Amino acid sequence: MRAITIKSVEILQEEVQLEVHYKFGMEQYTDYVFKPGGGKMYSATIVMDSSEHVISKVTEASSFFPGHTFILDDLDMESNISTSYRLKEGEILEKKFNIG
Repeated sequence: MRAITIKSVEILQEEVQLEVHYKFGMEQYTDYVFKPGGGKMYSATIVMDSSEHVISKVTEASSFFPGHTFILDDLDMESNISTSYRLKEGEILEKKFNIG
């Protein structure tokens, strides 16, 4: 299983957090954690078997939010190895591996 957390680097207004949530497709998952609120960073966590589709979708959808940077953490819960992606405007700017 994989735990995927997506966070904004910048503080976003609540309406922008909701727009990000839906553009990234996070509402499609029933077992997610997302609590919007004014004047804070966007953050949502989902758990699933495979993360490739979500990484691709979120990377592509980040292009809808020019000037904003997002961090996607993909944790393999069995091996305790995570990969962090820094995303901006439809591109992966940085990819880091972390062993646990």
